[in-house]
Amino acid sequence: MKIILTESQFKILQEVVGVPEGILQVGEELYNLVSDELKTISSTEESYSFEIEDKELKISDVMFDSINLEINVEEVEDLPFEHPVIASMGVANEFNFDEGVMLQVNAKSGVINLNVNFIAPEGWEPEDLYKEFTKDKEKTVSVMSHEVMHRFHRQKQTHELMGGTADYSVYASGGLRFGIPVINDFMRYSYFIQYSENVVRPTEIASRMMQKGIKKQDFYDFMVNDEVFTELKIIREFSYDYLMERLYEEMEDVNSLIEHAGGDPDSMNDEEKIKSVLELIYINLVNAKVDTFDNFFYSHSEKMAQMFSGFMGANLFGGQINPPSEEKEKVRRKFINHVSKYKNREMDFFVDECERFNYVATNLMKKISKIYALLPDEKEQTNESILDWELHQKIMEKRYGKRPIQTSYNFKK
Repeated sequence: MKIILTESQFKILQEVVGVPEGILQVGEELYNLVSDELKTISSTEESYSFEIEDKELKISDVMFDSINLEINVEEVEDLPFEHPVIASMGVANEFNFDEGVMLQVNAKSGVINLNVNFIAPEGWEPEDLYKEFTKDKEKTVSVMSHEVMHRFHRQKQTHELMGGTADYSVYASGGLRFGIPVINDFMRYSYFIQYSENVVRPTEIASRMMQKGIKKQDFYDFMVNDEVFTELKIIREFSYDYLMERLYEEMEDVNSLIEHAGGDPDSMNDEEKIKSVLELIYINLVNAKVDTFDNFFYSHSEKMAQMFSGFMGANLFGGQINPPSEEKEKVRRKFINHVSKYKNREMDFFVDECERFNYVATNLMKKISKIYALLPDEKEQTNESILDWELHQKIMEKRYGKRPIQTSYNFKK
């Protein structure tokens, strides 16, 4: 029996699944708009800026009417390729800390601030940017949908904890690198399953499905081969025991990190080395999260007050210098207590984080699987005029295979 949904019911279903109405179309339109701008580039520069105005990009009940597009190209020596490659894409989201509610308040506007970042060898050509951006339309459109979902989510979620933004930013920046392959994997997986990324994954996958024309009968084969679903399966299986096993295998890199931090690996056994390295990683993670939080949290005036703590209440540089309020400082202390709760028991952080990998990856896979409900029915009757019976049979055999000859009834009354 086919269940018929009303338009309003289907919209509700889309929101539950995590694919808002109109977002896949906006993702494709963004792709076309960026492609058109890249096509106009005729000189090699480090960056290009474009303002795209008077658009109607509607996602659910949110309308975006303009795009500020920034194209950045970073030249790097000794790259293993001869043309620019997209390193990352992102949307900027403006926010501030509101002391009235003691929460992060996200700015609302009709503007999408989109960045596309290329990495390129010396001697690249302007037309290379367009070629790289458009060479895999399916993937690039899905990334555009992913990014605009970030923007839509922030537009809808007006208030949130600033700690979550700081935590996500540390992993997303990629600034912490420790030179140990399994720790690089750990950091990537921590980024991949951040809440901000979990929100947008269903849209990204739905975009690829719709472009491929996936129907319900194709769903399983698509999912088990999709890069996001494949990555989630790997993350789900990433255990603490596996982390430790890999660290013992990568002891040369462990030694290098200890030496880089000023330690002496020759004075330690392997177990002590791993404990030392995991402590280093945790300390650096906590410090980076607190630094990022402070950068977002404090106003310019408050930062100045901390810099010139001996001049509280003074009028310096043409303005009043006052410290942050005690209530605001309580919010900061609460965040610090949260992110540093594994201090002096740093190994437990990695135990719990690996368990979180399993929990979050499993639940996200379940959420993504709900996209099945948005796909066209696998069983659709098609009324066809068969002009050549024999040729039609050949087409059906090639498409579906021959039906086996059966010798008994295989149904139950």
